[in-house]
Amino acid sequence: MKIVIKIGTAAIFDSKKKRVKEKVLKKLAKDISTLTKGGNEVIIVTSGAVGYGKQVILGEDKMGLKQAQASVGQIKLMEKYSSIFSKYNLHVAQILLNSKDLHEKNRIENLKETYKNLKGKAIPIVNENDVTSIEELKVGDNDTLAARLLLNMNFDVLIILTEVGALIKNNQPLRKSNFFKVGDYDKMNLPSKGFGGLKSKLDCAKLMIDHKKRCIIAKAGDSIIDILNEKATVTEFI
Repeated sequence: MKIVIKIGTAAIFDSKKKRVKEKVLKKLAKDISTLTKGGNEVIIVTSGAVGYGKQVILGEDKMGLKQAQASVGQIKLMEKYSSIFSKYNLHVAQILLNSKDLHEKNRIENLKETYKNLKGKAIPIVNENDVTSIEELKVGDNDTLAARLLLNMNFDVLIILTEVGALIKNNQPLRKSNFFKVGDYDKMNLPSKGFGGLKSKLDCAKLMIDHKKRCIIAKAGDSIIDILNEKATVTEFI
């Protein structure tokens, strides 16, 4: 099985304590170690660089400032991934992409060739290249990046990890869903400022279903293996 795991900012970074949620990363690393030993392939699309960078470069909202925060935070984020994953004998590789990388044939082929040489040797950790992704080059958000990456690489399953987990409808977790509009669900406390929010997740879910791929929204920290085997409380789109 070929799996893209996307983890959101609030799912990986504790903004109050101003640090990465190490418990979440340790669980992720442990599960990926088990999955890859079983012959599965995993790519991670991670947020969190800007959140990390804000601890060093203070301020909000200005594009150049955000790009500077991302450039500082990306190093710290990758250091944390590398440190934790190494405890499970996993190497990691950084891949930074912009929209052109996912739309131009020669760039897609370069990406595939790079991945071919990383496969079985290191786990790709992907993020948008915020420093060079000015407006016309932006993918938009990491939900969209994960979905486009999955389709270009012909992977099978997109798991979107959030702080909240399964979507709620009529006060109950909705385990199977064919609803793709925000208004179809109970209001949830999903962070959306500056990021994709629920709409982008549902747009990506629709794209995955249209291409006959699996798409699951789950809670960060839950077992990836349980998520795939429907043993965790998740929302899987049908």
